[in-house]
Amino acid sequence: MKPKSKIRADLDLALYVSSAMLAVGVFLPLTSIPVYGDVSYHRIAQIEAYLVVIFALAAPVMLYLGQTKRLFFAPVGVWIVLLFPAIKSALTPKGGRNMFSGITDSASGMMGEFAARLFLNITEFKWGGLIFIAGLLIFTAACVLKALKR
Repeated sequence: MKPKSKIRADLDLALYVSSAMLAVGVFLPLTSIPVYGDVSYHRIAQIEAYLVVIFALAAPVMLYLGQTKRLFFAPVGVWIVLLFPAIKSALTPKGGRNMFSGITDSASGMMGEFAARLFLNITEFKWGGLIFIAGLLIFTAACVLKALKR
């Protein structure tokens, strides 16, 4: 069995590496669409990609500053950014639409909805997509475990 300090060091390293994988992964090709070509998360949802990078880089900063209690917020923020368009469309009533909902739908942009559909429905990832997904899963696990260990 590994000593506790070795486990903590491994967990810290996993958090740092997965944070870098996630931050870089948004710019790498996730998949390829026939007419559109290679698609990265940044190419189809720039603002959301930068939010993912900010949340991904916030975790190592919080770890460095000793704020391990708040590490839980970084993966939660990443997942909310990635799943927000899908959650919003699932909670929006299909029938009764008013003028305000039409304005907010057009303001949110079609590319954001396309990004959510693409992210949730990719069946064949390219090498960049595998880095992004691996980084996302390891980042989530490392942040949650580190926040719970304190």
